[in-house]
Amino acid sequence: MKNKHFILFITLICAGLLALMSSCEKEFNPRADYKDITIVYGMVNPVDDIHYIRIHKAFLGPENILDMAENPDSSLYPVEDLDVRVFEITPGGGSTKLNVDTMTITNKKEPGYFYYPNQIVYFFKKKFNLNTDLENTIKIEVENKKTGKIVYAETPLVNSFSVKSPMTGARLNLDPKQVTSKFEWNNAKHGRMYDVYYTLRYQEGRNVDPTDEFKIDSVVWHVGTHYSTRTGDGTSQAESFQFNPAALYSEIERKVAYDTSLWRRPFEEVRLSIWCGSEDLYYYHNINKPSGGIAQERPEFTNLKTKQYSEEYGTYQDIENEAFGIFTSRLVQHVSIRISDRMYMIYLPETDRQFKSVFIN
Repeated sequence: MKNKHFILFITLICAGLLALMSSCEKEFNPRADYKDITIVYGMVNPVDDIHYIRIHKAFLGPENILDMAENPDSSLYPVEDLDVRVFEITPGGGSTKLNVDTMTITNKKEPGYFYYPNQIVYFFKKKFNLNTDLENTIKIEVENKKTGKIVYAETPLVNSFSVKSPMTGARLNLDPKQVTSKFEWNNAKHGRMYDVYYTLRYQEGRNVDPTDEFKIDSVVWHVGTHYSTRTGDGTSQAESFQFNPAALYSEIERKVAYDTSLWRRPFEEVRLSIWCGSEDLYYYHNINKPSGGIAQERPEFTNLKTKQYSEEYGTYQDIENEAFGIFTSRLVQHVSIRISDRMYMIYLPETDRQFKSVFIN
């Protein structure tokens, strides 16, 4: 699962860079003087052991932009040019510097517009204590040794939250004829948006050879996204999310091809995962999601700031529009539930004789 999330992380940041270039193209003169624009993406998950950060630079020039995208020098800073620092800061102001290192990952990105297969990723190791560390904040500083420019951001850690319904071990009725069903949980401190997923694992084997070894696979269903009306304060305020159970059967049909030569049987246990993101992630997600109207222009949201030391003033001065991306926090809660007997039955609506459940008892 960590590997899948890491691949998704790399895919999203490359897509974000492409969107940034597309939306800002009219604001740049390809023959103007070079301007250093730093892109940073990082999401600290307190339950992870390793936390990854992607740091690169925007580019534009007189050459074909797709040719430039294939050149790693267009997007990557030389590692020796950057001093990347991460600090854990307590509410009382105490600061602990965390060790940051780099790794080169290979074949985690499919061929496309951007260079591959090697990617440089920054990371730091920290296993947070969920009882004591969640009131701390995490700060990042990226200093360009050649220019003296410092890009920085600070994020609170999203705190733990409890799922009220369904409870662990409960038997969930996913009757496809239900109009709606509902999840409920307590809001997370510093949390604002919630992504809900179901992971349904199943066994699969060939009917012609019952003794043949079966394989185990899964269907991951993104049930939906819920936005809280305000940032969570960690109280007992309840968040709820309604969904249509019939959509799960549509997701199964879409992702698992119907095949009469195979038998398939689901595991009784299903994992419900609720990912909670910070307020900064909420704003970033909403501003960058696809537009539903004619107007395509929208403001750029970033919680990254830039400063540089000024000899004239003898202090650091803020610089506008030289860093984009997001450095934030998210947290996941898992609940193991059991599926009802209806999930073991053939689902064959009278209105559509072609729609069959791939799961039979």
